[in-house]
Amino acid sequence: MSTSLFSQSWYRVADVRPRLRRQAQIIRQTYRGERWYVLQDQGTGRFLRLNPAAYRIVALMDGKRSLSNIWHHETELHGDEAPTQDEVLHLLSQLHQANVLISDHRPDLGEMEERRARTRTAKLKQYFANPLSIKFPLADPDKLLGAVTAGISSAVWFWIMAAWLMLVLSGLVGAFYYWDELTHDLAAHSFTAQNMLLMAVVFPVLKGIHELGHALAIKACRGACREIGLMFLVFVPVPYVDASQATSFPNKYCRMLVGAAGMMIELAVASLALWMWTWVQPGPVKAMLHEAVILAGFTTLIFNANPLLRFDGYYILADWLEIPNLGQKSNQFVGYLLQRHIFGADQLPAPHLTPRESFWLPSFAVASFVYRMLVAVGILLLVFGQFFFIGVLMGIWVVWSMLLQPLVKNLSYLANSPELERHRHRAWTMAGGFVSMFLLFIFFFPAPSWTSTEGVIWMPEDARLRVMHPCFGRELLVKPGAQVKAGAPLLSCSDPELDSQITQSEGRQAELEARFVGANRDDRVQGQIVAAELNHARHRLADLMTRRESMVMASPTDGIFVMNGPSDFSGRFLGRGEVVAYVITPERLTLISVVSQGDVDLVRKHTSRVELRVVGDVWRVIQARIKREVPAATQDLPSLALTLEGGGKVGLDPTAKSEGGARALTPLFQFELALAGEQLPNMLGQRVYVRFVHEPEPLVNQWFRVLRQLFLKRFTV
Repeated sequence: MSTSLFSQSWYRVADVRPRLRRQAQIIRQTYRGERWYVLQDQGTGRFLRLNPAAYRIVALMDGKRSLSNIWHHETELHGDEAPTQDEVLHLLSQLHQANVLISDHRPDLGEMEERRARTRTAKLKQYFANPLSIKFPLADPDKLLGAVTAGISSAVWFWIMAAWLMLVLSGLVGAFYYWDELTHDLAAHSFTAQNMLLMAVVFPVLKGIHELGHALAIKACRGACREIGLMFLVFVPVPYVDASQATSFPNKYCRMLVGAAGMMIELAVASLALWMWTWVQPGPVKAMLHEAVILAGFTTLIFNANPLLRFDGYYILADWLEIPNLGQKSNQFVGYLLQRHIFGADQLPAPHLTPRESFWLPSFAVASFVYRMLVAVGILLLVFGQFFFIGVLMGIWVVWSMLLQPLVKNLSYLANSPELERHRHRAWTMAGGFVSMFLLFIFFFPAPSWTSTEGVIWMPEDARLRVMHPCFGRELLVKPGAQVKAGAPLLSCSDPELDSQITQSEGRQAELEARFVGANRDDRVQGQIVAAELNHARHRLADLMTRRESMVMASPTDGIFVMNGPSDFSGRFLGRGEVVAYVITPERLTLISVVSQGDVDLVRKHTSRVELRVVGDVWRVIQARIKREVPAATQDLPSLALTLEGGGKVGLDPTAKSEGGARALTPLFQFELALAGEQLPNMLGQRVYVRFVHEPEPLVNQWFRVLRQLFLKRFTV
């Protein structure tokens, strides 16, 4: 509000008799218990929100009263609560800019032409400011939509919503059940030629269905949808509808329904496509259905439903909180806090806020800014890795629109803003101080530094209890968890076929011994032949007896007997070489960790300590140390638990996988870690999160290293 009741410019408009154009319509709405008024220009679809004081002024504009009479009438009725002359002039300017105001004065043709020129310039600026989203109106679909929804009663809408709910719930169950198949290697296949072609076909269709949902919701709430057209989103033509009519709905739940309708119909399409995807055979149709599930399901939930991005979720949140223009109002409130409490502009009037708005506005401003930056960086990295030139252009545009342009505006505000006229020196000092502190922090302040990777709990080969010959589990001779000595029997197995072979061999040996006695007495040559056969039979029987003795597996070393699933041992078939148990010696337990080529030098030379966190128990930190390093990079992996298929981060070489080997796509360095404390992981062969903690260093050094590795890895530059 102005600090003065009168204005030096009032004499210019005091005798003007203004009134609203006929296409202007005023709608009452309630926000957080307060009455507001929405002024709608039905010709252009533009909206202007008015508070009760502004509405009282507008309501008196009948073309007969002069502006001076209107203002004096307000001051007589409301006294100090009446708006000042400057506020009335500001309201008049807003109505004039919205093109809903006419007066008894002759129109200024030059000014009207100038206004049209400004409008054209504003549209061109909008196109250049956001060249990846350009709209072209095509038609008015209101009559057609009215014909579609005319015969649908409230009862029918209820059953439609019930059917939608059942379909979406079934889709969520199906997505949970087929999650691995739906998301397997999704990032790697996103930019293939086939996938890009399918996306170009499916995406416009889905977005057309999405916009149809908005339009039907508007008609269901008895509104009007006056515009349909094409929007080139990242140069891809997609349909759109003008859903601005929802702004005039008095009921906030109708406005929320219009915002959610597009996502609702997309989720229904995704659920239907998911079940069709499970029925059809592999081929182009199945691939297209998979693309529909991803685009209509996952992207809708991740992007469209997210209130931190300016999509449907944002407008739903704004209507639910009853804070119109949530993003703009949040930024303005944060700016007010900075000006008043940091720059010292204490003459600024406090904005009128309803209860709890002072919490929602700054929280949303900070959260949305951080999230937008993260999404922008993530998309840039994804595009950079596939299309370098396009990624560079997008990177330049993002840096300009999200960093440089706001910076230029803020510097211009500090230099020219009249609100800071008496506090400009303090504003520059505080801004410079914050920038200096930030630069000092990132350039000189040592910040924690670490390299995160994964490993697998490992042990020496002689700690594994392997099956020497195929057999069936029979009996546990020692309970798991017991302390055992080397050579102590632990497990026993049986092999009915081996027992049969031993019985046959014993009979054969007895037969040959009897033949040898007779042949050696009657014919020495025949006796020598039988003796050779007997010697072979004895060796075979001895070998079979050795195999039977190996059915009792003994401890290879001193330690603790550990076995997974001991209750399933009896009767289970055990293949040759299969590891069935372990004998753990805690001081010999190690861990094998893999490190990428870009991080290996940092791990080698600058590691001060090593921390482990077991998957499934990440809150427990286990200290470790580097025991040794495999001197050369290798693609051979110590365990499949480190791969994407096993839940890790290492991609497998598909050719090696088909041959049965566990080989990574890129060479990795292996480090053997020794546990430094008495804490032990619960399971052997389990995946472990490994953090190599380095000496602290400034953030700018860490960021430069990450950026350099990114360019070396993705662009080979």
